[in-house]
Amino acid sequence: AERWGRCIRQVQGLMSKVELHSQKVRKAVETSKGRKKKRRKGLNTSSAKVVTNLLPKSASETRCPELEKSHVHKVYDAIAGQWDRTRYKGWPRVNEFLKNGTKYYGPHPLVADLGCGNGKYMYEENGIVVGCDISENLVKICRDKGFEAQTADALLVPYRSHSFDMSISIAVLHHLSTKERRIAALSQLIRVLKPKGRGLVYAWALEQGKIEGDVGARHFPGQDVYVPFHLRSDAKGKGDNSSEKKGEKLEQSENIEEKDGAQKEPAEEKFSVPYNKEKRSYVFQRYCHVYKQGELESLVLEAGERMQENGKTLIHIEEAYYDMSNWCVRFQKLY
Repeated sequence: AERWGRCIRQVQGLMSKVELHSQKVRKAVETSKGRKKKRRKGLNTSSAKVVTNLLPKSASETRCPELEKSHVHKVYDAIAGQWDRTRYKGWPRVNEFLKNGTKYYGPHPLVADLGCGNGKYMYEENGIVVGCDISENLVKICRDKGFEAQTADALLVPYRSHSFDMSISIAVLHHLSTKERRIAALSQLIRVLKPKGRGLVYAWALEQGKIEGDVGARHFPGQDVYVPFHLRSDAKGKGDNSSEKKGEKLEQSENIEEKDGAQKEPAEEKFSVPYNKEKRSYVFQRYCHVYKQGELESLVLEAGERMQENGKTLIHIEEAYYDMSNWCVRFQKLY
């Protein structure tokens, strides 16, 4: 009996210890849950808000108008090969901007080229360059050259926020047909930049030919115009999407009314791309919105204002200038 009594007392002691340990575990779990709740309440979600704020706010901003599909996207897919053969050299001031990246961001700055075209700014001396373009044929040309390029809309860029040292948009913004779409594209240019990153944007100027030293300028009857591109029928190559014989017509949506080398106000009916016998070329019409002096700078500032937090200025414009028949803005992202 005494032996059984000792066993019972030992078991009771062990049970007391187990109960005490269980109480400690329960208390630790409850404390941990309380801390997690507090952390959730005090969690700073500004980064998530920033990403949301930097993306287009409505579907209407990202839904591409038929005007751009017919007179920008389809045109560049059709003329990609000739475009590559004739637009192979980067503009000096854009190259200078990219090469200066090594002064600020080390020997291999990460660069986003939004609207990279045939990749003329994607060479290794400009840093580690990643590009995207709406034209599948131009992106294929970039890939054939060994560049890192994706088919993507400039308003829905598939790159992380705050990832790049530098970003550029060269001769892209004048192909967007509304103010909201232009601001949305500029927001993407800003979004992908790291704090203290720098961006550069070029867009066609209305005042071509009126600036001292301007060469090869066009004259526009208004700000929203059609500008012809002659696709030579005897000079097709890789990327050209036209195999028709000379004299045949290619299909292109929406009519235009020609005036002084540029076109205005598209009509609703469809028509065929005309063949110019004298120049032995098919004449495509590209939609362009050409910018008045100060307009591009204002759009960059407005895009930055829409994205800023707590009233803090997000964008500092370092320089606004005229170059190669374009208005240009170089800026820095402050945070």
